[in-house]
Amino acid sequence: MPQALCVATLTHTTNATVEVDLAVIADAANVSQEGKLNILGVFDTIWAREFPCRHGAMVFILRVRADFTEQGSRQLQVRLMDADGAQLFKAEGPLQVPAGVPGRAAKPHLIMGLSGISFPKPGDYSFEVIVDGHHMTSVPLYVMEAPQGPVA
Repeated sequence: MPQALCVATLTHTTNATVEVDLAVIADAANVSQEGKLNILGVFDTIWAREFPCRHGAMVFILRVRADFTEQGSRQLQVRLMDADGAQLFKAEGPLQVPAGVPGRAAKPHLIMGLSGISFPKPGDYSFEVIVDGHHMTSVPLYVMEAPQGPVA
């Protein structure tokens, strides 16, 4: 069962922190009018009959937890890497941490829509999350060769 990841903490000299609270791959995601993050079809494996294969669409969802003193912009990079370290995809830009309430964490999130990503071969891939130049987490994605056989 896919799990929320909370595996890294970025600590600044002020002792404030930014943590990855959630990082998953899914079929779709959106934010409701009430501000709820809705995620549909979380997965970590893609099955393909031939390679290279092109995956139609997926979303990468990231939510960070930031101390209320961490308001401002953070530099975010998300990279899709193969097991040999080759980069298939890279996105970068600012991640805005909103002003928070003292004593309560801010939880900004990002929904990154990806379409037509090509995987050259079966294997282990991962989304690498880097905030302010610090590696925060890896989210595995397994691309497997589907068994060949008759379709019922």
